[in-house]
Amino acid sequence: MAETLHCTVVTPEKSIFDAEATGITVPAWDGEVGVLPGHSRLLARLGNGELRIRATGGDKTFYIEGGFLQVADDRVTVLTDSAFDVADIDIDAAEQRVNDLREKDRGEEFAEARRRWLARRRVKERFLRS
Repeated sequence: MAETLHCTVVTPEKSIFDAEATGITVPAWDGEVGVLPGHSRLLARLGNGELRIRATGGDKTFYIEGGFLQVADDRVTVLTDSAFDVADIDIDAAEQRVNDLREKDRGEEFAEARRRWLARRRVKERFLRS
């Protein structure tokens, strides 16, 4: 059995991660899924939340929004609608964006932006506390 698996994270715009890892944890739509080397084949729908990768070059954490997970032959592919490196999320800029939308009162667009901002903030706060 291999000691690592190859992990790729892809958004519609670009590939944001492509390296060897010793394990990953992803937010499935119905709970977290952990994947280690030797995992059986799997296809899962993803939810929003924290994607944690224990990479051989250092741990990486991303906030992802939906998508799919495929596991086959020690290769993990995460196809997601959007992904942000948690270290790059600027809470102040996100708060300003929410305030701007609140002023414009865009109804559903505001609610969606607020939901995403809150989810990103929870992930960042959880990451900073660990």
